[in-house]
Amino acid sequence: MEPCRLRPSRPALALATGLLLAASPAWAGIHYKASTRTHDGVGKGSEIQVEAWAAGDKARIEFLDVTGGAAPFARKGGYLLTRNGGKDLYLIDPEEKTYAKWSVDGMVAMVGSLMNGLGPLLKIEFGEPKVEKRLDEDGGEVAGHATRHVQYRTRYSMKVRVIGISSSSEVTSDEDFWLATNWSDPGLRVWLRADPPRTGNAPFDKRVAAEREKVEGVPLRSVAVTTTTQTKGSRQTVTRATTEVTELKSASVPDSMFEIPAGYSEAPPPLPPVPPGEGEGETGGLGALFKKKKPDGGL
Repeated sequence: MEPCRLRPSRPALALATGLLLAASPAWAGIHYKASTRTHDGVGKGSEIQVEAWAAGDKARIEFLDVTGGAAPFARKGGYLLTRNGGKDLYLIDPEEKTYAKWSVDGMVAMVGSLMNGLGPLLKIEFGEPKVEKRLDEDGGEVAGHATRHVQYRTRYSMKVRVIGISSSSEVTSDEDFWLATNWSDPGLRVWLRADPPRTGNAPFDKRVAAEREKVEGVPLRSVAVTTTTQTKGSRQTVTRATTEVTELKSASVPDSMFEIPAGYSEAPPPLPPVPPGEGEGETGGLGALFKKKKPDGGL
């Protein structure tokens, strides 16, 4: 005689399935919205508004609105894609049906190599940086999530020699971050970054990064204010950049959102931004070296 086998009833199977689903995550990703506002040293402002999704190492950042020439890569309706936490980042242009491999680190390095390649025309020297952690406190809520507020100050000197004309300045960079530690998907950090300030000079940037402790958490709000004071005349230039998350929540995100659309062709990456000059209409700034020449050979 065969042993009696008890078969679970359909209600029991339904209950077991329900318990299994309840024990597993009900969502597979994160959805957020954020805005980034910048004001440069000559009073010009710009803003980028994004809507983004992340799931593990994958991220998609769509440009909802871009004003004031905020960035050379950002075009309204375009977006960034990555499947490995930003190691490989693609700029998608639905209007042109193209994609371009792109990198924040690569663009910074390109600017640095471009300036270093000018040889005797341009020489930039950086003094030893000093990094100081000035605050570490409760940051309250940002977009409905608890945060930790930390502040860093980075100071260094800079000497610039352009076609035989020298200038020196003192630079102070104050960075504030409101960090949420309960969101760990690496894809979030593709846009919501807490990197130390970078100049494009690799050895100097490496020293700054080494002096600053690793920032734990995702910045839901960040404010960076850089003050450059000319040694002669004490003239100051202040730039400010603010990024703030306005909405952040769990979401079900299909994997297809992180794929380059079929039929798109590859395009070259955008050019690096023109280094800023000393001021609008003035001579001697770095920007003068990068301006396109007029047909008559002038700048």
